Amino acid sequence: MPFATNDGVWIRYEVEGSGPPLLLHIGYFLGMEDWAVEGYVAALADRYRLVMLDPRGQGRSDAPHTPGAYTLDNRVRDVLAVLDAAGIEKTLFWGYSMGGNIGYALGASAPDRLASLVIGGAQPFAGNPRTPEGNFWLDGLRGGIEGFLANWETVDPMFRPTGEQRARWLRNDAAALCVAELDWLTEPDLDIDAVSGIRVPTLIYAGTLDRPEPMEDAARLMPNASFVALAGLDHGAAFNHTNLVLPFVEAFLTEHATNTIPS
Repeated sequence: MPFATNDGVWIRYEVEGSGPPLLLHIGYFLGMEDWAVEGYVAALADRYRLVMLDPRGQGRSDAPHTPGAYTLDNRVRDVLAVLDAAGIEKTLFWGYSMGGNIGYALGASAPDRLASLVIGGAQPFAGNPRTPEGNFWLDGLRGGIEGFLANWETVDPMFRPTGEQRARWLRNDAAALCVAELDWLTEPDLDIDAVSGIRVPTLIYAGTLDRPEPMEDAARLMPNASFVALAGLDHGAAFNHTNLVLPFVEAFLTEHATNTIPS
């Protein structure tokens, strides 16, 4: 089980498959294994060297409780530490939800490490800083992981984790996840100039039930970006419906895969 380190915080990662490197960054609360659960690893590992990580505060990575530990800058440096540990100079990047937000930040601050960006279900203009009052994650996680999962299943009939997922998610540190969510709510958005300056080839996608308009607006700002809307899908479904997501993402990845080779 390899780890990379960023300023004393250990980040667990795994590498699977062969071919051009493709870093897969999961969203908040989940773990790297969820890419495999939904079928992405099986579909991609025969053509790409997949690099997957547990974000700080999740899975088996370190989970600091210090406010400010979960800034986008720290998360970007986690990704760069993993790339360095894996010996990868330039990679394709695919992030979903929180992972997509980290993708925007990478495109703005470390474009030399990226061959292309795929960003799903994330937009850079959330309206931060925002109040924590009434936040679904904070309100639930303050009562512990087990109660939070039970409540999630009650309010969302489509949320049905497997036994393996539940056991893995129960190992998360609720206090660390609360700090991470507070950091996210209070950190200012990327500014328009930073987003419009992202010149890395980028594909942004979202379900039409996931407030896609700000994501489409972000794609319009970026000179080399395109946007795909998935009809009738919400935030979770646009990750779970691999059969609908993979065809257009794979076409995009194929177009830019050779750019991972150092010139």
